[in-house]
Amino acid sequence: MGLPDNYELLALDEAGFTHEQIAAQYKVTRQAVTWRFDHHLKIKKRAHFQEVTSLMPWDVAAHPAKARLKQQAAFLGLRAYLRSRLDMEVSPRSAQAMKAFLNRVANGEVLAVGPMGAHYVPREPADGNLVVRWPADAPRHEERLELFELQVSEQND
Repeated sequence: MGLPDNYELLALDEAGFTHEQIAAQYKVTRQAVTWRFDHHLKIKKRAHFQEVTSLMPWDVAAHPAKARLKQQAAFLGLRAYLRSRLDMEVSPRSAQAMKAFLNRVANGEVLAVGPMGAHYVPREPADGNLVVRWPADAPRHEERLELFELQVSEQND
């Protein structure tokens, strides 16, 4: 049967399918799926990640703890939240991270990023209705800020 094109594979990956599940669906080995991801989709997956992180008020690429930051549940929850606000697909795993993220935000916290990574801090009046603590040195463009606002319906979910 063989594997589908790269776009279909990326869609399956984003939907939360494991390499084993993809292999079973297309009657190939798990190793064949992993090889395809490792050799043909590395750049596309990185670009997909950058699509959302480029909107953030922090320079994630230059962050001193970038590798740690990108794996933290709080940061993954924020990424999933932004993806959902942009009407992009959110995988089941990311949806779980987003649910935990929104729970913390609804309980009076916002996400801040410091030298050691992402962490939650108590909401302050200056945070307004944002889900993040906006860095003082980051520009505050209205259209960008809107993505980071907590919607009233999300507070009640």
